[in-house]
Formats: sequence, C-alpha cells, structure tokens
Amino acid sequence: MSKTNPSHRDRVHALFVQHSPRIRGFILSLSPNIGRADDLLQETFLTVSAKSDDYLSGSNFVAWACAIARYKVLEEYKRSGKSPNLLSPEVIEAVCAANPTSADENVNSVMLALKTCLSALSPHARQAIELRYTRAHTATEIATILGWSTDSVYVILSRARGSLQKCINARLERGA
Repeated sequence: MSKTNPSHRDRVHALFVQHSPRIRGFILSLSPNIGRADDLLQETFLTVSAKSDDYLSGSNFVAWACAIARYKVLEEYKRSGKSPNLLSPEVIEAVCAANPTSADENVNSVMLALKTCLSALSPHARQAIELRYTRAHTATEIATILGWSTDSVYVILSRARGSLQKCINARLERGA
C-alpha cells in the first residue's frame, strides 16, 4: 500500500494533465506511431501515479515525467524488437540527451504566435490543419470528410504549414 499523501498525488495528477501535450509530444518524437504513443502516454500516467511519492514538489515535473516516458518507450522497443515505427535505443538516448524541457524557454511565446497565426489562416486551411494535427486524420480521411481530392489536401496542408512557419517566425522576430 502506498504512503502517498492524497493531495500530493492529486497535484501530481494535475501536473500530468497540464503537461500531457508536452509529454505526448516527447513520446511522439521517440515513437511516431500516434496510436502507440497514446498507449505509451497512458502507461506513463500509470507509472507517474504509482511513483508520485518520488516526485519532489517544485522540481521540474516535465523532465521527471519524460524520463519515465523514455523508459516506457525503451520497454516497448524491447518488447516488440525491431519495428519500423520505433527508433533504436541509441537514437532514443541521443534524443533524450537533448533534454526537451530546457530546449525552448520561449514556449509561451511560440504558442501565442501559433494561436494568432492559426486564426489568420483561411477557414479551409485552418479546418485541414485541425483535422490533421488535432484529430490525427490522414490526408485521405480529410479528403473524404471535406469532399476534396487527396492531392488538394496535401497542397492545402503544405501551404498552411508554410504560412504558419513564416507567420510564427515573423511574430517571434518582432517579439509579439
């Protein structure tokens, strides 16, 4: 039986929920299969919950949770062996050494710029981006949903990504 203080465990759970997009992104950088990454995120949550006593309040929660996620990805690699959707353990170690939590101190600025730039896209482009990146639909699925050709979806997504990149870069250079 765990000796975890229920309020401490609740704070750890709240931190996980708050930072789950970053943790999921970290997992996706190591294991790009979206469905499997979601499973690994759930396994990470279970381990974080079980080890909540080990988390020191006030320390870097994302770094701690990503370390657990890294072990979950490595366990997946060992379980499944060589898989086209999993990186080798050496590559996983190299990515983890880059320390994703300290790589970008301007996350809030980037997210604000992204939000602003998304709102500047045409409704069709914004809808395609949402279907692809928020709902994880393939280009073929998006084409079916929107009644477009698959080639049109690829073109719209490509142009939208280019526009977003230019807009975000411009906003960050201006400091806005």
